[in-house]
Amino acid sequence: MQKKNIIIIFFLFSSMFNALANDYDLPEDTILSRAMSAAEKYNYLVDSYSAEVYTRTYVQTVKKNMLYKHTRLIPNFVLHDPYNDEALIETISDFRYEFPNNYMRDIRHVTGTLIGRKDIDMIPFELLNINIYGETTNDESFFMPIRTSTSKYYRYNIYSTFNENNKTYYIIQFNPIYENPKLLKGSFTVEKGTWRVIFFRGEGLGIFSDFSFEITMGDEWVTNYLPVSFTIYQTSSYLGNVLASRHLAKIDYKEIELRQHTEPGKSLNISDIYMVRLDSVPVRSDSLFWNEKRPIPLQAMERDVIAEYNRRQKEKEERKANGELDGNRNIAQQVAQRMVMNSNYKYMSTGIGYSGLLNPLMLGYTTNDGITYRQKLSFNIDLKKSRSVNINAFAGYMIRRREFFTDLTTTLNYEPYHLGSTTISIGNGNPTYSSLFVEQIQDSLKSHGLAFEDISMNYYRDYYLKIFNTLEVTNGLLLQTGIDYHIRKNKNSRAVLRSTNEESEHIENLFVNRKSFAPFIRISWTPQQYYRYEGRQKIYVRSDYPTFKLEFSRSIKDFLGSTSQYNRIELDISHNIPFGLMSSLQYHIGAGRFVNQKTEYFLDFVYFSKSNFPENWDDGLGGGFNLLSRDLYNASDTYIQAHAMLETPFLILKNIHFISDFADKERVYFSQLYTPQIKSYSELGYGIGNRFFNAGLFVAFHKTGFKEAGVRAAFEF
Repeated sequence: MQKKNIIIIFFLFSSMFNALANDYDLPEDTILSRAMSAAEKYNYLVDSYSAEVYTRTYVQTVKKNMLYKHTRLIPNFVLHDPYNDEALIETISDFRYEFPNNYMRDIRHVTGTLIGRKDIDMIPFELLNINIYGETTNDESFFMPIRTSTSKYYRYNIYSTFNENNKTYYIIQFNPIYENPKLLKGSFTVEKGTWRVIFFRGEGLGIFSDFSFEITMGDEWVTNYLPVSFTIYQTSSYLGNVLASRHLAKIDYKEIELRQHTEPGKSLNISDIYMVRLDSVPVRSDSLFWNEKRPIPLQAMERDVIAEYNRRQKEKEERKANGELDGNRNIAQQVAQRMVMNSNYKYMSTGIGYSGLLNPLMLGYTTNDGITYRQKLSFNIDLKKSRSVNINAFAGYMIRRREFFTDLTTTLNYEPYHLGSTTISIGNGNPTYSSLFVEQIQDSLKSHGLAFEDISMNYYRDYYLKIFNTLEVTNGLLLQTGIDYHIRKNKNSRAVLRSTNEESEHIENLFVNRKSFAPFIRISWTPQQYYRYEGRQKIYVRSDYPTFKLEFSRSIKDFLGSTSQYNRIELDISHNIPFGLMSSLQYHIGAGRFVNQKTEYFLDFVYFSKSNFPENWDDGLGGGFNLLSRDLYNASDTYIQAHAMLETPFLILKNIHFISDFADKERVYFSQLYTPQIKSYSELGYGIGNRFFNAGLFVAFHKTGFKEAGVRAAFEF
């Protein structure tokens, strides 16, 4: 019996040895599969944590020219000291994470040679929130390689295998199959058995820079699946200048909670997905404090930077005390900076924002309208219980058309928790014309297609006053009621239509001032609307379902001089459908009609109108036409429109090296319009973009015939 037991034990040990030997020689596909399966599990492992984060940024100027000092005027562009070749910033922050992707960072202490708010904002804090087990980074800047869903964008190979502390580790290299800023290259090290990542290194390309980052995971059981240190290297090259920077971070976890097996109920509140709070710069220059709190000792070159900075500051104070310091130079530089970038000021409870007189963000271009230029001024007055008064002034000029537009809007947010607000807006709108001429316009459409050779459209200038109230009935359901009051003045009382004759009504009588007083009601409904809060202010974010809007307006004759009586009804449906990673299909469908027109009226729709000053394409789709002549917006009392846009990082440019290096978004557009007179007007477009600019090429068709081609472009920083 004992001999039999010895034989069984021998066979068991032989089986275990063979299994271990076979496991040691795992094929590459098996190693990758197990690592990616584990990554999917580890991605949802941590429920929340709090930590103290130390960061240190060192910047060195490698090459510079005469433009070096002035590029600092470009907002959110590159971090550097315009007067010195080296700079240093240190911060200590309280950091809080809550599942699934809510991050909150409170910066408590700052020191260094650059301590301005905009300098601190340039520290890449978002890279410190990278979850290596996720499909993408939190801000969707990159596709991470350790997931099955993203593996189709990468090629992998086992670079080496090593043993340490009786454990086996695999170093896996990955390279992108496309040249695109959304993809990384690098390597990661996984531990056999647990298949957790202990070290990750990635490299990427930007428009003006290239960078790499290294993430070291913890070696204690509670931090095994969380990063404990970061190192980020970045080289920026622009306009003949070269800057090198290094960012170090150390994370000291205070409290970690793992997720339970039970799934929580679905919540539509996704507040504070990522937020860095820095109301005022908490500068602390106490060297003893930093020597005690600094977890990464300063290098010799960093100590030299601080010593040189302290020497300059002492010299500056002495010169100031002796009256030798010229403050006019600094004032002139600040004025120049305010001219080319958005400026924000705070005085007590009032925030002031100004767009900057020469700010490139205020420029736009379309083929039909040419260059457009605008200016913005805003005031935000904080009241008790998160209430506020917002005042926004706008002025814009269309250079090709030589037209000037203004708007002054004041909004009282009296119930921020339920989106309750009252708004008053005054300004001037698009030049338009009376319904008395619609028949002539429609005859021209039938005779000449979309041309208007024999009719001048700009009969009336439009001045408006709008007063309306918005209130959330329940989450996703908004009710808006208000009044539109328009005064339309004749642009040229001596104009003569070619189509009129001597027997027609005297032309002067056709162009007297017109007024309209039109109360309206608007209902907007979005099922399962996700939202977040900033304080008590509720902000709608997204939804898996479409947004439905219905608006009804009725003009009342003889009230406040109103000369028109009509009803207007419009319906609008829009939706953003994400699919895959960072890809989406957006569509926008709408229809409108004027009914019961008993008097003269003006064909001004709300959801079908000309946008003279295209905004930056944050959503990639403005819901409007890019080449449609603005005259056609007022050519019919009925319309049906549809717009769609496909957005994806990988479409046509993925294999074109030069262009794909800076264009990380591609878009395909389709727009369609039907009116009883136009029947069919179509636009097709293709666009590219990144965080700095967006541009698109569009072609238009009337029925089946080609009409025109054009472009649209806008900057974004």
